[in-house]
Amino acid sequence: MAPRSTRTQEDGSYLFDLLPPGTYELAAAAPGFNTSTQTGIVLTAGFTATVNSRLKVGDVSEVVKVEGEPVIDLQNNETSTTFDQNLLQEIPSGRDPWSTVAQMPGSTLSTFDVAGNNSYQQSTMQVHGSTPAEQIYSYNGLDLNWPGANGGYTQFYTNHDSFDEFQVVADNAPASVPIGGVYMNMVTKSGSNQLHGQAVFYYLTAGVQAGVKFPNYNGKPVTSGSPFDMTKDISASLGGALIKDRWWLFGSYRRYDLRQRILSVTDQAGNPVVDVNHQTNTDLRSDFQVNSKNKFSFIWMYNEQNRFFRRDGNYSFVTQQASWKQIEPAYILQGLWTSQVTNSLLLDFRVGWNKIVFPLSYQSGVTPTTLNVQDIATSTETGAAPYQFANPAWVLKWSAGGSWYKGNFHGTHNIQFGFEWGRSYNSYIYNVNQGINVIFNGGGTVESFGI
Repeated sequence: MAPRSTRTQEDGSYLFDLLPPGTYELAAAAPGFNTSTQTGIVLTAGFTATVNSRLKVGDVSEVVKVEGEPVIDLQNNETSTTFDQNLLQEIPSGRDPWSTVAQMPGSTLSTFDVAGNNSYQQSTMQVHGSTPAEQIYSYNGLDLNWPGANGGYTQFYTNHDSFDEFQVVADNAPASVPIGGVYMNMVTKSGSNQLHGQAVFYYLTAGVQAGVKFPNYNGKPVTSGSPFDMTKDISASLGGALIKDRWWLFGSYRRYDLRQRILSVTDQAGNPVVDVNHQTNTDLRSDFQVNSKNKFSFIWMYNEQNRFFRRDGNYSFVTQQASWKQIEPAYILQGLWTSQVTNSLLLDFRVGWNKIVFPLSYQSGVTPTTLNVQDIATSTETGAAPYQFANPAWVLKWSAGGSWYKGNFHGTHNIQFGFEWGRSYNSYIYNVNQGINVIFNGGGTVESFGI
């Protein structure tokens, strides 16, 4: 994007704070000295690179260039793992936050994920004995967790190809991270002066999976697992400059289809039920450099997470008509403003809005007179789903922070300060056909029940 510049302190120290992740070139110049340029400086989320330029006496028009010299972080001692584009694209695992965190040393998850077979269902993540509530889904540095349950879940299913980086902090977290568990900061891609894009296609069928082997209990096989019938993951993205050095745009789209068999849940004929899932994501970002000191960013992310036959887990045999249909839209809106007030004072403002309506609806063939019928003796559920449910929820967050750098005062100092405010809404709305569920323990079979 656009270059940034500053003047060093009296002792020659300097700081560029709140830079976007990427590869940088640093140039240092002073009257009577050669210009020193260092290239290939890679910055990731939460990383502070220490780069000491060495100026030699000479003509300022002469350039001393240093390429690829390694840089280290001497400022932070946090334990974090950063998944850059190479890791996000090339590690053969599920393409969701839970599969990603599972690759971090020390983390444990409540579900087993094989190539993304649990990507439609959130998992609880823990590290070093943290509680399930201690997990934060942060988008571009702003916590936008779902306000329901214990507060440790998200309203949004993500698109890996829209992220520039995925940073996970799990220990020795900075003061800006308010938990001792798993903190995920997902940094979205932006456009640049060069046009960049990608197209991705993943396809998996049952023919490339190993056979399922069941454990035995008292001489009988225990059926478990959810092998694929088919999964198809397609995404495309493009970013570039609308006005060079001033206005950049980025956009991406993903469609993810997953069809699998749930071996532990069967129909009355003993066949495993089929679970059909579908996810789409649309992500847009606009970055505008107002002047050399101020930059605005606007981010819009839209997601639909759809499960067409979600079963009630309390029964072993659930007909398709008695399952739920989950058509779940959600979106995130974000605004970011970074202002370099002086050479040593930088201010940062962020606002985010996350909205969802999580539904569990009756199947389309279910009429208002169709009742839910539960047979405890045969662990069977027929008729309609046990209820219809809606969970409208939203989160509004904004934060303001700053960084003030002072050199040549008993050493060098970087004082950071910030404030965060949030408000949320969460409600549970239930509806039962005719206000009745039929529950009996007779061993009979009832396909439907109406009034």
